[in-house]
Amino acid sequence: MSYLETYIERAEASTKGTAVALRQSAEDFANKYIANFNFNEHISGLLFGHVQSGKTGQMFAIASAAADAGFRLFILVTTDNIRLQQQTLDRAKKLLGGFMDGFRVLNETDDAAFLVPPSANNPTIIVLKKNVRVLRHWADHISASKYFRDSPIFVLDDEGDASSLNTKVNIPDKSAIHELLERIRKQEPSSFYLHVTATPQSLLLQAEESGWRPGFAHYIAPGKGYLGGDLFYGEETTSIRITPDDEKNTLLKSDDIPEGLRKAVLSFLITGAHSLLTGDRTVCSLLIHPGIQIKEHNQTKEKVERFLCGVREDLTNESPTFLCNLQDAWSDLATTKPDLSSMDQIKAFLLNGLPQINVIVMNSKTIDGVRYDSGLNVLVGGNSLGRGVTFPGLHTVYYCRSSKTPQADTCWQHARIFGYDRDAGLCRIFTPEPLAKLFRELNDANNALFSVLREKGPDGVHVLTPAGTRPTRMNILKTDELAILAGGVNYFPSAAKESNLSALDDILGEIDADRPSTAEEIIRILQLIQVEKGDPWISHNFPGCVMAQEQSGKKQSFRLIVRTDRSIKKGMRTLLSPDDRELGKEHNDKTVLTMYRLRGEAEKGWSGSPLWVPNIKLADGMCIFLSSKELLPIF
Repeated sequence: MSYLETYIERAEASTKGTAVALRQSAEDFANKYIANFNFNEHISGLLFGHVQSGKTGQMFAIASAAADAGFRLFILVTTDNIRLQQQTLDRAKKLLGGFMDGFRVLNETDDAAFLVPPSANNPTIIVLKKNVRVLRHWADHISASKYFRDSPIFVLDDEGDASSLNTKVNIPDKSAIHELLERIRKQEPSSFYLHVTATPQSLLLQAEESGWRPGFAHYIAPGKGYLGGDLFYGEETTSIRITPDDEKNTLLKSDDIPEGLRKAVLSFLITGAHSLLTGDRTVCSLLIHPGIQIKEHNQTKEKVERFLCGVREDLTNESPTFLCNLQDAWSDLATTKPDLSSMDQIKAFLLNGLPQINVIVMNSKTIDGVRYDSGLNVLVGGNSLGRGVTFPGLHTVYYCRSSKTPQADTCWQHARIFGYDRDAGLCRIFTPEPLAKLFRELNDANNALFSVLREKGPDGVHVLTPAGTRPTRMNILKTDELAILAGGVNYFPSAAKESNLSALDDILGEIDADRPSTAEEIIRILQLIQVEKGDPWISHNFPGCVMAQEQSGKKQSFRLIVRTDRSIKKGMRTLLSPDDRELGKEHNDKTVLTMYRLRGEAEKGWSGSPLWVPNIKLADGMCIFLSSKELLPIF
């Protein structure tokens, strides 16, 4: 039996219904790319798919197909995260390992085993963290190995956009991890380097001469039952619950538990009670993102623990306030989960059958070996809650983390609620409106970027650098300050001001219109728009986006749509009417600016004065990456 068939058989036994997708994807990849590899070159490619959609399983399938094609040495590198490396190693041993019919799977501490050639000529896969000490150690081992010295290397770089890229590109110099990975991939005679990620933005912005821009892109479609961005952040979502904008201040500076967090915990308790009562699952989790600081995590943990301690007491005493809040949480979940256990069943379980709830802080101070794969778990943290770490049974997320300049790829990696072992009717995301809007835009942008990659590949994505900017950011494109805007996505401010009304009236007129426009006119209009502090519209720099298009040397087209005397509630999830949305889609080859003149009624949340609110949609196929210092449009 081939290595691929052996792996697929094991994967199917572990997770039913995966065999067809794994085989199809691996064989497609092998026929397109591995079959054309001449074992005398160094190439790289991109394996991209949605967050928590099964990329690790697909990596293993591709490695198995490569082993069938003759590769014998595989290096799988994960982020510098002990839990993630161990999680990946355990899965590799279970699904790939085997003395007679599988891989020899080695940990980063298995030096002695590596020095001994595999007795049955089995392929060897080594699972390593992207850690300077670890990578240097194994780069030395590989170059010194008599058995593997002349073998082609197949490198699987999980989260290939994280820490692998050169963070000293503008000095110019090479960062240590980047240099060591380059040393491993450039071992003679050849190598096949596969970047694997759900957020390929920074990889696509690498300069051609760096050698780290992928030469091809292979899409991994999510499997059956996947719950992802369209479900949680699409226009028809039933999962998002809006919390007050200033909730983080209440969380960290007040003794009281804030309203949004209270609702999130109660929703989690009902979801967990239903899951355990019905036997639907044995684990249910709540994820809390208060911020990146350790003290914020500890404060939040203490507040949640105090609240949970009071739950049983409130139930015993039949506190009217608590029972009313619990009923509200139950009624909310029942709107999307009609067969939810009854309120009486939930109350009885919470009072008499509720197991211990583990409240776990996950950050750089967390000890190894913490388990959250059974029972009820509340997980509190920041950066440790992203990039590859899986949380079983995650149904509830409370996200109030804020950032002056959100990082697109990092924010999207926080979408840990994506996955397979969830009940869509029980999923809830509690977050303020600005963050909900940011994630909706990120979802639309990611879909647009994936569409371009699937249709045109990396060669269809070209960096355009306006005057005064660099083709790459300081420190590999400044991903700590990166935002992504994409063609086909409607962007509008949530909190526009009534400023410059007369000037905008002079340009736009008093009647509805739909006409061609110019970059100069669009820029002049956008420069007159003012929004409230904190609105993400500010950081998007749309006048600069339009200016960059005009400076690109490519022929650009613009459309202006004007609508007057409109009455719309402030903070709506969409600005455009269905007809205007469809009209914008008809001009998919143009950048379309739609301007709504609103009455601005106080009862609709405005100040009581008329105002103009913009909606801009970039041309399809365009992606623009922004940082605080640079503007990098991509076509």
